[in-house]
Amino acid sequence: MESRVPETPEDGDPEEDTATALQRLVELTAPQVTPLRSLRVQYRLLRKLGSGSYGRVLLARPRHGGPALALKLLRRDSVPRAIFLREFCVGRCVSSHPGLLCTLGFPLQTPRHFAFTQEFAPWGDLSGLLQEKGLPEPTVKRVAAQLAGALDFLHSRGLVHADVKPDNVLVFDPACGRVALGDLGLTRPEGSPVPAPPAPLPTAPPELCLLLPPATLPLRPAMDSWGLGVLLFCAATASFPWGVPLAPDPEFEAFAGWMTTRPQPPRPPAPWDHFAPPALALLQGLLDLDPDSRSPPIAILDVLGEDWGLEANAEDPGGLGSKAWEDGEEWDTGESSLEEATDEGEEEAIGGGKSGTDGQAPWPGD
Repeated sequence: MESRVPETPEDGDPEEDTATALQRLVELTAPQVTPLRSLRVQYRLLRKLGSGSYGRVLLARPRHGGPALALKLLRRDSVPRAIFLREFCVGRCVSSHPGLLCTLGFPLQTPRHFAFTQEFAPWGDLSGLLQEKGLPEPTVKRVAAQLAGALDFLHSRGLVHADVKPDNVLVFDPACGRVALGDLGLTRPEGSPVPAPPAPLPTAPPELCLLLPPATLPLRPAMDSWGLGVLLFCAATASFPWGVPLAPDPEFEAFAGWMTTRPQPPRPPAPWDHFAPPALALLQGLLDLDPDSRSPPIAILDVLGEDWGLEANAEDPGGLGSKAWEDGEEWDTGESSLEEATDEGEEEAIGGGKSGTDGQAPWPGD
């Protein structure tokens, strides 16, 4: 009889909290990890899609047939087995939602890597679609609605994504008819202790960037609200609103000064004055400096029918971004080099791809 990877933590005690249920699921899944001498036993390795400090993502096609998949690899010498299993289990648990990237199959391990497969998004990530003046307003709204639903789904299950940014939004068509939030490497149960990032990030909320080691904060959905607000600004303008959400960053200081002045000045500072009032109010709610007052992601749905003031952006979704990587397209794949890089440790052998998309950032600590 074929063994089954448990797909949800909901088969057990209904009173079990998310952290306990996830730990139980990790323990149940651990015996299901399939050892492989080489990834080439099961997959034809086509191309590197992304890489980062802890691993890489390859485009692969199953040798027994079927569509191309994204094969995510995490280095065993850098990522603990429990962390790998947690990411896999979270992915399987939330794959029923179309706004979250689907995790497939069973967990795998080679002599050098842990691995699992996910659905392949042929248009890459959202940052690759952005033009100098941002996405068309209908496209921004489609992205916003889908991500709001995905985050609401996660939060309703006691999980916080903790890494909402354009690089982690995978795109399935140039008009963003479907996008999916991926990279669950930092996703944790709500309330998990989280330290500051190694360096301040434009997408991290200020309360996290202000932390000094070894202090931590409990992970909260409000952190995802902040990341979503920054992401929507990026989608609309093709730029981050600030370098870091801390003083003395001048863009952040101008925004924070406007947000905290009472009575609030009627006109916001540039570039926030480019947004119509409904969109501006939405961003103010998501980016409230007080995490206790931040709007939930689902607040986006209340303003989808309003004008966001993005009429100056391009209106040709078919011309956005670069050419998609088609499922059936043939490449000079260099499969032997891919195999060397993944199973023999020759990290330089894989050419191309985009950095920072391996899904395992170096925080929070475990």
